[in-house]
Parts: sequence; C-alpha cells; structure tokens
Amino acid sequence: MNLKNFISMIVSFIYPVTCSCCGKNIDCRLGISICAKCMAKLPVISGFVCKKCGLPLRDGGMHCYKCLKNPSEIKADAVRCLYLYKDDARKLILKLKYSDRMFLAKDLGQALAAKLKECDFYRQTDLITAVPLNAVRKIKRGYNQAWLLAARVSKCVNLPATNKVLYRKKMTKPQFKLSKKERAANIKNSFYVKNANLIKNKNVLLIDDIVTTAATASACAQVLKKSGAKKVYVLALARD
Repeated sequence: MNLKNFISMIVSFIYPVTCSCCGKNIDCRLGISICAKCMAKLPVISGFVCKKCGLPLRDGGMHCYKCLKNPSEIKADAVRCLYLYKDDARKLILKLKYSDRMFLAKDLGQALAAKLKECDFYRQTDLITAVPLNAVRKIKRGYNQAWLLAARVSKCVNLPATNKVLYRKKMTKPQFKLSKKERAANIKNSFYVKNANLIKNKNVLLIDDIVTTAATASACAQVLKKSGAKKVYVLALARD
C-alpha cells in the first residue's frame, strides 16, 4: 500500500464520506458523494419524449399535445431533462439547491453531461450557460446551483461556458408556488443579456435544475435569441 492510499484510509476512518442518498459510507478515493447503487436507482427519463419540450410521451409520437397545438409557446429549440422530479432525484436536487450541498453538482453534473452526449443537439452546441438567480437570492443562497451544474457539464464535455451573459433584472416569486399562467406572467421580462458578442450567431445550451412548464426556459431562450443567439437548447436535471 502506498502512502497516498494509507493517508486516504486514515482520513476515511476519521471523516467518513457518506452517500447523500442512502447514508452508507463511500471510499473517499472514489471522489463521489452518491454511491453507484443509488445513482443507478435514480428515475431516468427514457423512451419517447416530445421533440420540442422534452415531456415524456407514454404512447409514443413526436410531440406532445400542447406543442402540437401551440408550437411557438416554447421559445427554446429543444428541451431535454435527465430525471423525473421524484424520489431520490427530488431529494438530491433539494439538497443541492437549499442545503449548501454544492459538492453534489459534481456527480449530478457528470450525469447531465452524459445525457447531453445522447442529445441530437450536442454536436451543434457552441457555448454553455445557466439560468441565473436574481442578485438577492444569489447572495442569500451563496451560489447558483444551475451554474455549478453548467460548469461541471462544460468540464466533462470540453465546451466553453460563461455566466457573464444572462442576468435577472427583477425579483420574482418562486415558480413552484404558481400555476402555469402565473408562472409565465411572473417570469415575463425578467431576463436581460450583457456581452451579447459572446453568443452572437452561436448555438447556446442553457442549463437548469428543474423544468416544469418551461416558462423560465422559454423566457431565457427568447432574450438570448433577441440578443443574437442562433439557437437555444435547454438541458435540465429533472422534469416535474
């Protein structure tokens, strides 16, 4: 046994690393915070999804009813999500978002990067960014979980990322408390773009943690396109 492994064993004994799902000890040399068994049990979205909004389609097809009825409602060119927002996926996202578990962005970001490689827009993506928090909420929380995920995805797939383009200009109510109609009104005119030269004529990938009605994703996509982005794709950890 070399010195590095010996030291790791001592550190693991004194400060054990535990899985953020099941609480069982994890070998610290693995550099993970979610054990392989728990990662494998997360509710991955598979099978048919709407080509536009990413909604799972139980009966197959290319598009969901809402996107067929109103194809221009979703301003992004495509939305895809990795997990269903339930069970341990919900538990992990809430820990990342509200409990200062920033280290979870590493494992979840790597999983999101693997999902990106399966998406048909992966090869067309030029730049990665994230849905921003307003300044007050970011100061209170101390970080933007969507940007932590975006930075990890960027590193995993070797694509450039920036958080110097998309900003929020007003304080909005939490979207999860609102109806679909209220979400759209709440988020309207909430975003603006700086440094538009960074996205001009580029295909931008927007990272978020949760997509429900896609109102936030649409508002972001709309302002990014108005500021020069060619296409905007959305990739989120979970679909509620």
